[in-house]
Amino acid sequence: MVSQAADSTLVHASQLAVRLGIPAGAEELIGLALTHPSRRHQSGAHEDNERLEFLGDALLGAVVSAALYQADPSASEGDLSERRASIVSRIGLADVAQRMRLDDALLLGEGEAQRGGAQRPAALAAALEAIIGAVYLSHGYPEAERFVLTHLAQEIATPRASIGKGIKTMLQEWTQAKNGSLPRYDIIATSGPEHERVYECAVRIDGSEIARGSGPSRRAAEAAAAEAAIDLLGVTKEAVR
Repeated sequence: MVSQAADSTLVHASQLAVRLGIPAGAEELIGLALTHPSRRHQSGAHEDNERLEFLGDALLGAVVSAALYQADPSASEGDLSERRASIVSRIGLADVAQRMRLDDALLLGEGEAQRGGAQRPAALAAALEAIIGAVYLSHGYPEAERFVLTHLAQEIATPRASIGKGIKTMLQEWTQAKNGSLPRYDIIATSGPEHERVYECAVRIDGSEIARGSGPSRRAAEAAAAEAAIDLLGVTKEAVR
């Protein structure tokens, strides 16, 4: 017998699937994809969206990599890696998830919901990746690929020059609102041969190191450090509006 809560989740997932253009048959998995770990801990459910997130993350990387490779024949491996990292970053995916209104669809525990969990980039990105995993398990790779290319078309077409700006701007606006200071980014190490250089960056606020990130360029490393700081500090998009 299906519980009232489970039945409500299926209805919720079915409505979301219709809105996002997902064919029928994925409702149960989509309901799971929307289930934040805090909801599982509160309700005593057996699963949350973490395993689907793991699967969706791998699928997302493959689809985005292929799309970038085909779209820009002149791009170097470093350029492609940098653009992919920006697109699949938590902040990048959170933007897509909000555009899809996943913040209204997340199933959170009461405490997490009260703390603004629906606006946390990590939770939004996880739900989006989990939905990609759900589409793949229900309908196969072609449908999962179509879903990614449809909903991330804007990000895949983004010019190289704008990579990382959104992440760094979000952190800057938050620090300015808190204490009027600006984040400072320092490259603290480089490794690898010249054609495969990896940069490691530390981001500091008021002289204190907050987080580090790495990437195939200075810009990518700074963006990765900013993203790590945002996660560590618990910054939400709502907090910088």
